[in-house]
Amino acid sequence: MKNLCSITDLFRPRKLKGGVLGAVVSACAVIAGPAHAAENSTVGGEHTEANRQVSGQQDSPYTAFLAKYVEWVKTIEAEGQARGVALTPKQIELATRIGIEHPEKVRLVYVDAVPFPSDDPQMRKIGEELGFVGPGITNNAQAFGYTIWVRDGFDLTWPLLAHELVHVQQIERNSSFGVYVEKYMTQLTTYGHENMPLEVEAYEANRTYASETLMGAGDGGEREAKAD
Repeated sequence: MKNLCSITDLFRPRKLKGGVLGAVVSACAVIAGPAHAAENSTVGGEHTEANRQVSGQQDSPYTAFLAKYVEWVKTIEAEGQARGVALTPKQIELATRIGIEHPEKVRLVYVDAVPFPSDDPQMRKIGEELGFVGPGITNNAQAFGYTIWVRDGFDLTWPLLAHELVHVQQIERNSSFGVYVEKYMTQLTTYGHENMPLEVEAYEANRTYASETLMGAGDGGEREAKAD
Protein backbone atom coordinates (compact mmCIF):
# COMPACT_ATOMS: atom_id res chain seq x y z
CA MET A 1 0.00 0.00 0.00
CA LYS A 2 1.15 3.48 -0.39
CA ASN A 3 1.28 3.80 3.35
CA LEU A 4 -4.48 4.31 7.63
CA CYS A 5 -1.83 2.84 10.33
CA SER A 6 -3.26 5.57 12.03
CA ILE A 7 -5.42 5.02 11.64
CA THR A 8 -1.35 5.30 11.90
CA ASP A 9 -4.30 6.45 9.94
CA LEU A 10 -8.39 8.51 9.54
CA PHE A 11 -8.90 7.90 5.84
CA ARG A 12 -5.49 6.81 4.89
CA PRO A 13 -5.05 5.25 1.49
CA ARG A 14 -2.19 2.80 1.16
CA LYS A 15 -0.89 0.58 -1.52
CA LEU A 16 0.40 -2.86 -0.66
CA LYS A 17 2.26 -5.26 -2.90
CA GLY A 18 -0.92 -7.19 -3.45
CA GLY A 19 -3.46 -4.42 -3.65
CA VAL A 20 -4.71 -1.00 -2.70
CA LEU A 21 -5.69 0.03 0.80
CA GLY A 22 -7.61 3.08 1.87
CA ALA A 23 -7.36 3.25 5.60
CA VAL A 24 -9.37 5.34 7.91
CA VAL A 25 -7.24 7.30 10.43
CA SER A 26 -3.74 5.67 11.97
CA ALA A 27 0.43 2.03 10.01
CA CYS A 28 0.75 3.97 8.34
CA ALA A 29 -1.75 4.47 10.27
CA VAL A 30 -4.70 6.66 11.09
CA ILE A 31 -9.23 6.85 9.49
CA ALA A 32 -5.87 6.76 10.12
CA GLY A 33 -4.40 4.99 10.65
CA PRO A 34 -3.04 4.37 9.12
CA ALA A 35 -0.55 1.09 7.42
CA HIS A 36 3.21 0.55 5.43
CA ALA A 37 5.88 -1.56 3.90
CA ALA A 38 4.82 0.65 1.13
CA GLU A 39 2.28 3.14 2.20
CA ASN A 40 0.69 5.42 -0.29
CA SER A 41 -2.18 4.61 -2.41
CA THR A 42 -4.52 5.60 -5.12
CA VAL A 43 -8.06 6.76 -4.57
CA GLY A 44 -9.86 6.84 -7.87
CA GLY A 45 -13.18 6.24 -9.54
CA GLU A 46 -16.01 5.53 -7.16
CA HIS A 47 -13.70 6.02 -4.17
CA THR A 48 -12.91 9.57 -5.23
CA GLU A 49 -16.59 10.35 -5.74
CA ALA A 50 -17.41 8.87 -2.35
CA ASN A 51 -14.75 11.02 -0.73
CA ARG A 52 -16.19 14.12 -2.38
CA GLN A 53 -19.54 13.28 -0.85
CA VAL A 54 -17.97 12.72 2.56
CA SER A 55 -16.52 16.22 2.63
CA GLY A 56 -19.17 18.07 0.66
CA GLN A 57 -22.63 16.84 1.53
CA GLN A 58 -23.86 17.15 5.08
CA ASP A 59 -26.90 14.98 4.35
CA SER A 60 -25.04 12.26 2.47
CA PRO A 61 -24.83 8.68 3.82
CA TYR A 62 -21.09 9.25 4.14
CA THR A 63 -21.65 11.96 6.72
CA ALA A 64 -23.62 9.47 8.79
CA PHE A 65 -20.84 6.94 8.20
CA LEU A 66 -18.24 9.28 9.65
CA ALA A 67 -20.39 10.03 12.69
CA LYS A 68 -20.86 6.32 13.40
CA TYR A 69 -17.21 5.63 12.71
CA VAL A 70 -16.10 8.21 15.26
CA GLU A 71 -18.38 6.64 17.89
CA TRP A 72 -17.05 3.20 17.04
CA VAL A 73 -13.47 4.40 17.41
CA LYS A 74 -14.23 5.38 21.02
CA THR A 75 -14.94 1.73 21.82
CA ILE A 76 -11.89 0.54 19.88
CA GLU A 77 -9.57 2.89 21.70
CA ALA A 78 -10.98 1.79 25.06
CA GLU A 79 -10.45 -1.83 24.09
CA GLY A 80 -6.93 -1.08 22.90
CA GLN A 81 -6.10 0.64 26.17
CA ALA A 82 -7.22 -2.46 28.05
CA ARG A 83 -5.51 -5.10 25.92
CA GLY A 84 -2.54 -3.26 24.42
CA VAL A 85 1.01 -2.88 25.74
CA ALA A 86 2.75 0.30 26.77
CA LEU A 87 5.68 1.71 24.84
CA THR A 88 9.17 0.74 25.93
CA PRO A 89 11.43 3.46 27.37
CA LYS A 90 13.11 3.94 23.98
CA GLN A 91 9.75 4.16 22.25
CA ILE A 92 8.52 6.67 24.82
CA GLU A 93 11.62 8.74 24.11
CA LEU A 94 10.76 8.64 20.40
CA ALA A 95 7.15 9.61 21.07
CA THR A 96 8.33 12.52 23.20
CA ARG A 97 10.69 13.72 20.49
CA ILE A 98 7.83 13.58 18.00
CA GLY A 99 5.82 15.81 20.30
CA ILE A 100 3.26 13.54 21.94
CA GLU A 101 2.25 15.18 25.20
CA HIS A 102 1.20 11.95 26.92
CA PRO A 103 3.36 9.12 25.51
CA GLU A 104 2.54 7.06 28.59
CA LYS A 105 -1.00 6.67 27.22
CA VAL A 106 0.08 5.11 23.93
CA ARG A 107 -0.58 1.39 23.53
CA LEU A 108 0.46 -1.04 20.79
CA VAL A 109 -2.20 -3.64 20.05
CA TYR A 110 -1.22 -6.70 18.01
CA VAL A 111 -4.11 -8.43 16.26
CA ASP A 112 -4.83 -10.79 13.39
CA ALA A 113 -6.47 -7.93 11.50
CA VAL A 114 -6.75 -4.21 12.17
CA PRO A 115 -10.40 -3.69 13.15
CA PHE A 116 -13.18 -2.10 11.13
CA PRO A 117 -16.94 -2.07 11.96
CA SER A 118 -17.74 -4.68 9.31
CA ASP A 119 -20.51 -6.21 11.42
CA ASP A 120 -22.68 -3.25 10.46
CA PRO A 121 -23.79 -3.97 6.85
CA GLN A 122 -24.17 -0.29 5.97
CA MET A 123 -20.80 0.59 7.46
CA ARG A 124 -19.15 -2.22 5.54
CA LYS A 125 -20.90 -1.21 2.30
CA ILE A 126 -19.67 2.36 2.53
CA GLY A 127 -16.28 1.18 3.79
CA GLU A 128 -15.93 -0.87 0.62
CA GLU A 129 -17.02 2.07 -1.52
CA LEU A 130 -14.39 4.24 0.16
CA GLY A 131 -11.73 1.57 -0.18
CA PHE A 132 -11.23 0.89 3.52
CA VAL A 133 -12.13 -2.79 3.37
CA GLY A 134 -12.79 -5.39 0.72
CA PRO A 135 -11.04 -8.01 -1.43
CA GLY A 136 -7.33 -7.35 -1.83
CA ILE A 137 -7.24 -4.69 0.88
CA THR A 138 -4.94 -5.17 3.87
CA ASN A 139 -4.50 -2.69 6.70
CA ASN A 140 -1.15 -3.19 8.39
CA ALA A 141 -1.40 -0.62 11.14
CA GLN A 142 -3.61 2.24 12.20
CA ALA A 143 -3.81 4.78 15.00
CA PHE A 144 -7.06 5.12 16.92
CA GLY A 145 -6.47 7.86 19.45
CA TYR A 146 -3.67 6.73 21.74
CA THR A 147 -3.81 3.14 20.48
CA ILE A 148 -1.88 1.84 17.48
CA TRP A 149 -3.29 -1.40 16.11
CA VAL A 150 -0.77 -3.57 14.27
CA ARG A 151 -1.43 -6.61 12.12
CA ASP A 152 0.43 -9.68 13.34
CA GLY A 153 3.29 -10.45 10.99
CA PHE A 154 3.77 -6.82 9.96
CA ASP A 155 7.22 -5.46 10.73
CA LEU A 156 6.59 -2.18 12.53
CA THR A 157 10.11 -0.82 12.02
CA TRP A 158 11.47 2.21 13.85
CA PRO A 159 10.63 4.69 11.03
CA LEU A 160 7.17 3.15 10.56
CA LEU A 161 6.52 3.41 14.29
CA ALA A 162 7.58 7.05 14.06
CA HIS A 163 5.05 7.54 11.25
CA GLU A 164 2.25 6.11 13.36
CA LEU A 165 3.29 8.15 16.37
CA VAL A 166 3.04 11.30 14.27
CA HIS A 167 -0.58 10.40 13.55
CA VAL A 168 -1.15 9.90 17.28
CA GLN A 169 0.32 13.34 17.90
CA GLN A 170 -1.89 14.82 15.16
CA ILE A 171 -4.96 13.33 16.83
CA GLU A 172 -3.78 14.53 20.25
CA ARG A 173 -3.34 18.14 19.13
CA ASN A 174 -6.87 18.32 17.74
CA SER A 175 -9.83 18.90 20.03
CA SER A 176 -11.31 15.49 19.20
CA PHE A 177 -10.87 12.46 16.98
CA GLY A 178 -13.88 13.66 14.97
CA VAL A 179 -12.21 17.00 14.25
CA TYR A 180 -9.07 15.16 13.15
CA VAL A 181 -11.04 12.90 10.80
CA GLU A 182 -12.81 15.85 9.20
CA LYS A 183 -9.50 17.64 8.70
CA TYR A 184 -7.90 14.48 7.28
CA MET A 185 -10.70 13.97 4.78
CA THR A 186 -10.70 17.61 3.71
CA GLN A 187 -6.97 17.47 3.03
CA LEU A 188 -7.26 14.12 1.27
CA THR A 189 -9.90 15.35 -1.16
CA THR A 190 -8.08 18.65 -1.70
CA TYR A 191 -4.48 17.53 -2.12
CA GLY A 192 -4.52 13.75 -2.60
CA HIS A 193 -2.85 11.29 -0.25
CA GLU A 194 0.79 11.92 -1.08
CA ASN A 195 0.56 15.71 -0.91
CA MET A 196 -1.84 16.25 1.98
CA PRO A 197 -0.11 18.06 4.88
CA LEU A 198 -0.96 15.48 7.55
CA GLU A 199 0.63 12.66 5.55
CA VAL A 200 3.57 14.78 4.41
CA GLU A 201 4.31 15.40 8.07
CA ALA A 202 4.08 11.69 8.89
CA TYR A 203 6.28 10.64 5.95
CA GLU A 204 8.87 13.17 7.02
CA ALA A 205 9.16 11.16 10.24
CA ASN A 206 9.86 8.05 8.15
CA ARG A 207 12.84 9.82 6.60
CA THR A 208 14.00 11.48 9.81
CA TYR A 209 14.15 8.28 11.84
CA ALA A 210 15.14 5.82 9.09
CA SER A 211 18.82 6.27 9.87
CA GLU A 212 18.53 5.70 13.58
CA THR A 213 19.81 2.41 14.94
CA LEU A 214 17.43 2.28 17.89
CA MET A 215 15.12 -0.69 17.82
CA GLY A 216 11.42 -0.14 17.38
CA ALA A 217 8.45 -2.42 17.95
CA GLY A 218 10.51 -5.48 18.84
CA ASP A 219 12.47 -3.77 21.61
CA GLY A 220 11.55 -4.44 25.21
CA GLY A 221 9.55 -7.66 24.80
CA GLU A 222 6.14 -6.03 24.38
CA ARG A 223 5.14 -8.65 21.81
CA GLU A 224 4.94 -11.17 24.63
CA ALA A 225 1.79 -9.44 25.83
CA LYS A 226 0.18 -9.08 22.44
CA ALA A 227 -3.56 -9.30 22.06
CA ASP A 228 -5.09 -12.31 20.40
